[in-house]
Amino acid sequence: MKSPTILSLLLALLAGSAAAQEEVRPRPRPPVAGDEMVVPEVSLTPAQIGHILKELEKVETEIGQGRGGILGTALTKFRSAMGSESDAVSLYLECYKLENFDRKDLKQTDFMEWRDRNEARLKEENFTQGLLLQLEYLVLTIQAQNLKEQRDMGTLVPALQAFIGKAITEVQATMKHTASGALEQKDADSKGGGQGRRGGGQGQGGGSPLAGMLRQSVKGTEFSRAYLLDDHLTRREWEYSPLNIGGIYNSVIFPYFVSEKPTELSAQWDSRINAEMALLKASMSETEFTLRYKELQPRLLWEKHNHLLACNINALNALADMLKVIQANPNHPDAAGWLTQFKAIMTKLAPPESSAPVEKPIGSQ
Repeated sequence: MKSPTILSLLLALLAGSAAAQEEVRPRPRPPVAGDEMVVPEVSLTPAQIGHILKELEKVETEIGQGRGGILGTALTKFRSAMGSESDAVSLYLECYKLENFDRKDLKQTDFMEWRDRNEARLKEENFTQGLLLQLEYLVLTIQAQNLKEQRDMGTLVPALQAFIGKAITEVQATMKHTASGALEQKDADSKGGGQGRRGGGQGQGGGSPLAGMLRQSVKGTEFSRAYLLDDHLTRREWEYSPLNIGGIYNSVIFPYFVSEKPTELSAQWDSRINAEMALLKASMSETEFTLRYKELQPRLLWEKHNHLLACNINALNALADMLKVIQANPNHPDAAGWLTQFKAIMTKLAPPESSAPVEKPIGSQ
């Protein structure tokens, strides 16, 4: 005799329980969004619970295999396309066609017309380099999805740090500063020269098309959309924008070093600050960079020392360095907040006042 399925078993149990309880208990209100999980008031035998749990294990295995298959297929394809710019463009066209034409039942001629209209863009070095960097970060993102422990990140952290350096170098290569300090985009056909469009103080990345591509979440790339990866890239302790340096350090690199190599955390903070300043300098005119540097650099230093203090890493030095930041930047927009926070820390660290009675001076009444 075929054993009952988990669904039929649950339905039978719930139906029997509902019939027995409906006369004596009021019907509960339907659950609404935000409610905590409600445990149903049903009676199950140990054998029934064991059977259901075994069925759930089977379903869990099937779900894991399905997700692993999707991510594994994408990982293999993306790694293969990282070999050259031509391979990356070929995969991009394949993915774009699938997502924007095949799934919308458009004709092959429609895609060919689109490709012809965009032929020049598809050959731009900024664009092709951006595709390669998107693929590289997608590979790292997929590899990170199933890691369980912080120590397991040890294989990805060096790769992330190398990626950040590479991405910044490529962005720097797309922009140049004139003799007056103004920012311009280099000729799209060559990293080496030619007058290009003027950049501007549009935040980190400025007028660089490459930076714009890398500020996009990899979940939204044509590669990810074509392979339906959005719902499978679910790791919370990860940054999905390849050029969000602060997000990468805060979500991945810092937690790893706090857990596994706390004595190196200060040096990692210096690496983050240097990377952010390098990207900023490549993305702004010299005057814009000077103004932004005066605001951002002290703020990052404060975050660094505050983090070290919170992690109890060289806490005394961290306190001294926090005080230096306040003293050196009295006109900073955050200075008042820093001062309030530092006073609160000092108040907590102050020893309690003595409760012993105060002796009256000799001769007093």
